[in-house]
Amino acid sequence: MFPRLPDRTASIVYIALVLAVALGTANIAEGLLLAVSPLLTVLVMMLVVTREGYRRAGWRPLGMTRLGLRYWPYTLLATAGVSALAIVGVVLAGAGSLTAPSGDWLRSSLLLCITGPILAFAEEIGWRGYLQPRLEFLGERWAMFVVGVVWICWHLPYILLTPNYHAEGQRALVLILFGSTVVAFSFLFGYLRIRSGSVWPAVLAHFAHNASFAVLATYAITTDRPVVVNEYLAGDTGLFVLVGTAAFAIALARRGATVGGDPVELSPQTPGRG
Repeated sequence: MFPRLPDRTASIVYIALVLAVALGTANIAEGLLLAVSPLLTVLVMMLVVTREGYRRAGWRPLGMTRLGLRYWPYTLLATAGVSALAIVGVVLAGAGSLTAPSGDWLRSSLLLCITGPILAFAEEIGWRGYLQPRLEFLGERWAMFVVGVVWICWHLPYILLTPNYHAEGQRALVLILFGSTVVAFSFLFGYLRIRSGSVWPAVLAHFAHNASFAVLATYAITTDRPVVVNEYLAGDTGLFVLVGTAAFAIALARRGATVGGDPVELSPQTPGRG
């Protein structure tokens, strides 16, 4: 339809499409279509709305050509490490106790290792691969904040219209914690994207967070207050996770150039540098 859209227009069209798909698919296949909708929307944008996807150079700004390996240790510490510390925080707060994993934790872990990276990639190629670089006209921090707000809105149909996600706990408090933590993640993942010049650290961060909190909170701790632990303290958007994620995001913002290399320009208008 268009050989090239200005970044402002492309970002608006992308946001409108991905949120419309989220609203329309939240109740389909237990949210599976919603989960992959950021990737599907990228494909629609690059193959239908514009012609960027028909040239190899058009894909480079998405950050898939670099691995950003030097950032992977920091990524794991800031995600899986934070989930582990959150569990320790639950124990110290007296809300639960550590236990030896039992049941089907190994099977669940293996399943997560297969499906988790795929779903993490499906989201991150949209948020940090496509959208964040096209919001650079707002400035670095505002771009990450807007991505975070869009990310929150994208989740809301699944939270509010289905019983599958964050259905327990006091709704207002859960939404406040959820929104705050998602914004913190948006800055952490966004800085990983900028500092590494690659989308893969963000994909790893997304997967490591999802896998670690799910396994640790489900199999490594026993509690008679599951709502307190899973929704308010050490779930994927609990208070301890929020504090830890924000701390690592701030540290990366201040010390990013010394963690693993020089910052890389993300602008899609310089495709050779993606």
